[in-house]
Amino acid sequence: MINIVLLSHGPFCEGLLKSLEMIAGPQKNLHALQLHEGENPDNYRNQVDQLLSSLTGETMVFIDLKGGTPYNTAASLKQKYEFILISGMNIPILISVVTSRTETTTLEDLTQIALDPKNAGVELIKLTNGGNKRAKLSLNKN
Repeated sequence: MINIVLLSHGPFCEGLLKSLEMIAGPQKNLHALQLHEGENPDNYRNQVDQLLSSLTGETMVFIDLKGGTPYNTAASLKQKYEFILISGMNIPILISVVTSRTETTTLEDLTQIALDPKNAGVELIKLTNGGNKRAKLSLNKN
């Protein structure tokens, strides 16, 4: 099964992982590693390097935003490891990727799913007075 690594500034990636597992259930081969406030970038790079070196098989790395320390760390480690790097991670993209991931799903398939504009999760919601419209993903019956 394809490995998924989530990297972010602060606990964003760990929160996404917890939310993702709340929605989609426990996941195998899914890791989150946050950059702590004030952490030395070299220390963070060493942690990410250690994580990537422990993984076998194909890997997708998701980062919170392009240009920050998690991105720079992953980009520099791309010279050492082979993985797909995707910026702008969010819960709709991750739900789509993990619910499509099987033992036979290819890295190319998951990359296309992650990059599909339908999975961006950004839209303007206009509710009329007294609207009460629910999203399809809602598990809450109240």
